[in-house]
Amino acid sequence: MLTKEIIDFANHLADLSGAVIKKYFRHENGEVTKDDDSPVTKADREAEKIMRDAIEKKFPTHGIIGEEYGVKKAKSDFTWILDPIDGTSSFIIGRAIFGTLIALTSGEKSLLGIMNQPITDERWIGIDSDATYFNGKKIRTRNCHEISEAVMCSSSSFYFQNGDEELLKKICALTKYQKLGGIIYGGDCYSYASLASGFIDIVIDPGLKVYDYAATMPIVEMAGGIITDWQGNDPKLKSGVKLLACGNRELHEKVLKVINGRL
Repeated sequence: MLTKEIIDFANHLADLSGAVIKKYFRHENGEVTKDDDSPVTKADREAEKIMRDAIEKKFPTHGIIGEEYGVKKAKSDFTWILDPIDGTSSFIIGRAIFGTLIALTSGEKSLLGIMNQPITDERWIGIDSDATYFNGKKIRTRNCHEISEAVMCSSSSFYFQNGDEELLKKICALTKYQKLGGIIYGGDCYSYASLASGFIDIVIDPGLKVYDYAATMPIVEMAGGIITDWQGNDPKLKSGVKLLACGNRELHEKVLKVINGRL
């Protein structure tokens, strides 16, 4: 079990980063383009820096992996994985469907994950061997077992390439909301949090970095869901992962059969 000190500190990191992000939301944010052509803002960089500084002061032996400032190697069993704004494009255009992702990991396992939405004051926290909480109350995934009844989301169709776009079409044709294309795009980390809250049944994304999903894993799993790569394996906190999250194991197995040509 994680200590209260650790859980309180993780929430403190969310508070710190949230205050920075609120300052820039729907205001001039210094947007620039990174080497990989993705956008970054002052809010991304300042929010990550204030969290890193707090971690280094409180737990100097802990490692840190952050989207904006890279890796600080651990001198203990613990590493914090940070994505200050997951869904930067939504942040830039003034849509509050982005989030700050904070994970505490040991080895290849996420022990704690936070998804904080500072504009709407929404916070999900998944705690290993405990539960997932939304603003302090326990939540559970929805009891949907059929793909035909499932609501599916993904961050963007753009990332489905090299044959994956045909697979996406195949799954979309089986899910709910087929008249709307069978899928809802653009949620980033918000979709995984919504799955944990029981509003979404499937989230599928290719090519995720470790800071994109390290926090969402305990959020989904401790709410009763399951999150793996497209072969059904534990992603083991690697980057470049094709991820599948579902509200329960039965639905997850059915989607995996579609992905791997067995249905």
